[in-house]
Amino acid sequence: MASPHLRPLSFLVPIRVSGADARPFLQGQVSSDVAGLDAEHCQLASINSAQGRVQAVITLVPAGDGLIMLVPAMMAATVLQRLRKYVMRSKVTFTDPEPHFVARMATGPAVAAAGLACPLQPGHCLQQGTVTVVRWLDPDAAARFVLLGPAADLPAPDSDPADSEWRLADIRAGLPHVLPETHESFVAQMLNLDLIGGISFTKGCYTGQEIIARTHYRGAIKRRMLRFAAACPPPPPGTRVLDGDAPAGEVVDAAATPNGCELLAVVSLAHKDAAVKLAGPFDATLQRLPLPYAITEPS
Repeated sequence: MASPHLRPLSFLVPIRVSGADARPFLQGQVSSDVAGLDAEHCQLASINSAQGRVQAVITLVPAGDGLIMLVPAMMAATVLQRLRKYVMRSKVTFTDPEPHFVARMATGPAVAAAGLACPLQPGHCLQQGTVTVVRWLDPDAAARFVLLGPAADLPAPDSDPADSEWRLADIRAGLPHVLPETHESFVAQMLNLDLIGGISFTKGCYTGQEIIARTHYRGAIKRRMLRFAAACPPPPPGTRVLDGDAPAGEVVDAAATPNGCELLAVVSLAHKDAAVKLAGPFDATLQRLPLPYAITEPS
C-alpha cells in the first residue's frame, strides 16, 4: 500500500561505508568528528582538498556497524574517487550508489504509516531493521524526514520526486550543497559549516584541516553564505554576484519559487548590505532574506 506523503529523493544518494577502519578513515578525511558520532545522531561534514577548499558537503548517518554518506547524486562519483584514492591499506569499503538502496522524503504521517518511529529532534536518527529514519533540519519547524534503506523494505512512494522542494527547503534552512560548478570554490567557513555543526576544531588532523583551522583562529572569515530572493529563474551554481560592476560573490545553490527563485550565495561581508545583483543574462536584483541562524563576522 502506498504511504501518504512519501516521495522519491533522487537529488541525494546514499553511499554505504563499511569495514573495521570506516570511522578512523573518515576521521582523517572529513571536517566533523566522526569518532564522536553516536548511533542516534547524524552530522554534516565537508570533504576538502589539501588547500582547504570544499570538494563536497555530505551528511553522515550511523547505520549498524558502518555509516551512510548522503551525497548529492551529481557529486557521488567525484566523492568516491576522492576518498578511494586515500584508502591504501585501510579496511574500509565504499559501496557505489545502488538502485535498490534509496532515499525517500517523508512527512511525519508517512513515517507513522510505515510503522516506523519518528526521531524527535532535527539531526537525530533511528535505525529500525534495515531502514534508517533521519529527521532533517527544516526552516518552517515542520518535521521533514529521510528514509534510507532497501527499496523493497520501504513503502511505495505516492507522488513525484521531491527534489525541487527539498532543495528549496535546504536553502531556507541555510544548508549548503557543493555541486560540480563550485567544486573547490569555497573554504568550509564560507559555507557557514562552522555555524551548523559541520566542523570540529578539536578532533585533530584531517585533509585540509590546517587551512580551515588557521581561518578560524585568525578570525579571517571575510565571506559568508547568505540567503536571497530574486525575480528570475534559478541561476546555476557559480553564477557571479555583483555590486555594481564589482565582483561580490558566487551562487551556491538556487531553487524556483512562485515569484522567481531563492538562493544561497557566498558574498564578501564588505558587500553584505549593498544592492547586489546577479550577473549575466539574469541581471536581477537580490533581496536579502534571513537565515535561521546568526552570521558571525570578524571582530
